[in-house]
Amino acid sequence: MKPLIFTILISIILVSACSSSEQPKTQIDPQQYKVQDVASLQQRFETLNQQLSKDYQAFKKTNNIAFSDQSVLDVNQLKTLNLHAVSSTSLKPVKQAYCEMMNEYFAQMYHLGHQNPKLIGQVKLPHAQDEDLSKSFADADQFYDFILNRYTTYRQAQEIMGFGCNLKAALN
Repeated sequence: MKPLIFTILISIILVSACSSSEQPKTQIDPQQYKVQDVASLQQRFETLNQQLSKDYQAFKKTNNIAFSDQSVLDVNQLKTLNLHAVSSTSLKPVKQAYCEMMNEYFAQMYHLGHQNPKLIGQVKLPHAQDEDLSKSFADADQFYDFILNRYTTYRQAQEIMGFGCNLKAALN
């Protein structure tokens, strides 16, 4: 009887180890992000920023103990994102919720620009006048570099809270 139980146990372990633990990728609908002109694309970015501002304030309000600063996030100056970071002493679920909110925002931003390659170069993003947005939105790797190294202080916000948000996976 023991060899049978041992064999079943080993089989279960092997099957569970070999099964895919990856989440299926969510497919985006490119038509959801397509716009007709630069003004429409500019408006979509502004709407996205307004939504982030509302979401961020609601998040800060419900998780106020996780933030040392309760001031409003200036979504037009994301170089100050590190000033609104979640505390390193916050619980993991709060940090994960922060990451989900920010990664969703950046993913939406990326898809908007990436799905409108002929228009993105003409969009005016705050504090990105010296950027070649066509190049920055060309692919997920370029956008990742743009967000973490030039447009925001998202990398520093993650360092402050001591938790990585895996933006690269969110963009793919």
